[in-house]
Amino acid sequence: MHNNNEEARALQGLFDMNKAKPALISGLDMLKVSYQIGFQADRREGVKLVDSLVADIKEKAAGGYSVGKMSTPRILLTGTPVGLGCEKVITLVEGCGGLVIAMENCGGYKTVELRVEENNQTDPLRLLAEKYMKIPCSVMTPNHRRLDLLKRMVKEFQIDGVIDLTWQACHTYNIESYFVAEMVKDELGLPFLHLETDYSQHDLETLRVRIEAFLEMI
Repeated sequence: MHNNNEEARALQGLFDMNKAKPALISGLDMLKVSYQIGFQADRREGVKLVDSLVADIKEKAAGGYSVGKMSTPRILLTGTPVGLGCEKVITLVEGCGGLVIAMENCGGYKTVELRVEENNQTDPLRLLAEKYMKIPCSVMTPNHRRLDLLKRMVKEFQIDGVIDLTWQACHTYNIESYFVAEMVKDELGLPFLHLETDYSQHDLETLRVRIEAFLEMI
């Protein structure tokens, strides 16, 4: 449990760097770090590597380092999980002049704030179960936690637009996209784009046109 808590803390520190404007790390680089830490045989060593990277970037930022400009569109990616090998939407956004500032999905911010209280004398299995039941996944209903998290992230990360990614056949996220769109457009007044695609590369140009048009709205 301690290792899990430390890993979540380190990843949150990585993600939180992009609350700065201009950003301090691209969405693609953020994905590479957060995805690959899960393959570290020694999880404690993985935490040290992330902490070291965050410290190095903050030191460079003190000297004026940043990614993008003040005017670069800041995009929040939500929806289904993204990993290396299926990062085409992030690549397209950043290739079209935007920056994926934050990811709310399962590999992103969705779980990093959920920690198990290590000094709690309750049955550890119960503590773990309570933690996992709080994950704002689309399989939960009602899923107010996800909408609350998105609203908070939009504010804290100074987001300009939201892209909701759904892998084909992930029906729970597809259905929930209606409520996310309603909140983003009507309540927050931000541009919203829902993309439904698969792991292949066959629709890259179709996605590119839609993403370019979306960024032009910002």
